[in-house]
Amino acid sequence: MRKVFAFISVFCAALMVSGAPVKNSDPEILKVKGAKRNYTGVFSPHVKTIAVITPASYPHPKSSRDGIALLKEAGYKVKVYPNAFTRPEGVEKDPYTAIPAALRIKDFEAAWNDKENDLIICTRGGRGTAELVAGVNWNKLPRRPELYVMGYSDVTMLLCALSAKGYGRPVAGPVASSLPGLNHAMIPQIKKMFHGEALAPIKLKALKPGDCSGKPVAGLLNRFVRSVQNKYGLETKGKIIIIECVKSKPENIRLNLDELLKAKFFDGAAGVVFGHFLKSGDPKEINAALKEFAGKVKIPVYRGLPFGHNSRHIAIDFAREAEIKKGVLYFPAVKK
Repeated sequence: MRKVFAFISVFCAALMVSGAPVKNSDPEILKVKGAKRNYTGVFSPHVKTIAVITPASYPHPKSSRDGIALLKEAGYKVKVYPNAFTRPEGVEKDPYTAIPAALRIKDFEAAWNDKENDLIICTRGGRGTAELVAGVNWNKLPRRPELYVMGYSDVTMLLCALSAKGYGRPVAGPVASSLPGLNHAMIPQIKKMFHGEALAPIKLKALKPGDCSGKPVAGLLNRFVRSVQNKYGLETKGKIIIIECVKSKPENIRLNLDELLKAKFFDGAAGVVFGHFLKSGDPKEINAALKEFAGKVKIPVYRGLPFGHNSRHIAIDFAREAEIKKGVLYFPAVKK
């Protein structure tokens, strides 16, 4: 019996060392239902090569690699950077663990400086993007306005920094680990976003009605707060601010929104649209918190956008114009 127990112990230890998958507690991983997703031609015509990096927490290997496989099957050349799947110590106990920032920065800068890359997609968010943003030598990077950078959740901090600094083309959209389980109906919407076509109108629920227009900025609520705290200088004047939330109690939602109000984050904005609020407590309490917020601003406020930690998740290109008319969100076709 002791020999059997010893064998099992050694076998389990070997699995951990060899990189056995960590337990899936990542809300960016979506349950796969139905037929395999087809991403052929989804991105802009000039996108031929996609770089894959991990800016923060260690990614769930299977979901992320499945997402990468879908991109390859769609005909894209995919470059997975050396540290994207480097396994950090302690990840078995904390799935949000990240490898040293220096390694993540090295991959980001290499992907950015590779002129063959047309789009950078993150494997996941998690925790740690702020370290990457703080450590990048921005003065040595070309601005590359044509280079798409896509992700959401903790990646919000990278998108905010890019937007504030005028680097690349930020897109708040699915990460690699989300691609296998994305709702099929979202893929045509993402394609239209990247191709400059008009998206299907999206009916919203008014918390404070009114029409507005402007380019969007989109991200995770508490990461917007951290971006403000870190003084990224994200410009929100004239913008439609799109906000989602995950695993945050209603009282924290109130605190985060109040902190953004104190920081004048919403001053001069065109409007606010709330997306998904996943695993954040009683929906009635959340709605009450959002209504309270709507009463504190002088701009239109809506909710109900399919954006955030959910299979119904569109991509938001920060360079596209958006408008809200009579409670309906439009992304008009880009004039050529």
